[in-house]
Amino acid sequence: MEHIAELGAIVTDFNITEQCIDCMCGKELIKIDKHSRDIIYKQTVFEKEGLSRKLISDDKQIFVYDFCTLYVLNQKNYELLGKWQLGNDLSSDICGIAVDDDTIFCSIRNGKIITLDRQSYLLKEFVVSESSMWSIKIYDNYMICGTVDGELLLLDKTAFSIEKRLVLGKKNIGSLYIDGETIYVASHDGRLFKIDIKSFEIESLTKNAHKKMFHCAGVYGDMLVTVSFPCSEITLWNKDTLEKTREINTPLKLSGCIHIENDFMYICSRNILGIDRIKLNE
Repeated sequence: MEHIAELGAIVTDFNITEQCIDCMCGKELIKIDKHSRDIIYKQTVFEKEGLSRKLISDDKQIFVYDFCTLYVLNQKNYELLGKWQLGNDLSSDICGIAVDDDTIFCSIRNGKIITLDRQSYLLKEFVVSESSMWSIKIYDNYMICGTVDGELLLLDKTAFSIEKRLVLGKKNIGSLYIDGETIYVASHDGRLFKIDIKSFEIESLTKNAHKKMFHCAGVYGDMLVTVSFPCSEITLWNKDTLEKTREINTPLKLSGCIHIENDFMYICSRNILGIDRIKLNE
């Protein structure tokens, strides 16, 4: 483990671009040069510190959700482009987020999707399911959602009608990762799935992947990487068969974020003051 960003506080989430790392720390967004590791820009964005807010980013904008509030910021200078309160309490908070070139998609507790047009900022609301969706991903003209009730849904991302439905169990489908025509799924019952998106059928399944909640972090070569922050486990699996190939034991705590780029895995967690990275080809 190599420490690459000393910030003196917990990083709640981050994203990596070609040159920089954008991360949330306390009330601030901080831009770090990935190569020199210097802080090149930071700005106070949030009124309070918080450990639950999450971000995603593209090459133009950063999208942050915190409880019921959605923030959209300029990726280069952190200018606040808009701020919307999409809900009011724990029955209407934001559970997950995805974006494409035209639209921001927010899943709202108890099965709603709210969309926000990236040009006009027009809001639309759709009722999709009776169950909350904590992980949502864009695939071509579709959205794939994992529900708390253990279902995987394929939605038309315009009308939000359910095109296909796959029952994977009875517990929360907490993490999704798309690799080409395959989606990897982490269930809170400890099972790891490989699913063909076109047929929407299970191709491989591993039980007891981790003893506690885990996430599908990404793909490295021919391996899928999963992480269980409560178990302090990072595991590499053959991405075709889901056979375990390697395990990395490193101190982690409760929650965090991982990004894989080239031969490196960048990681933040509740026990790390900043961002660490692990070289995967050693």
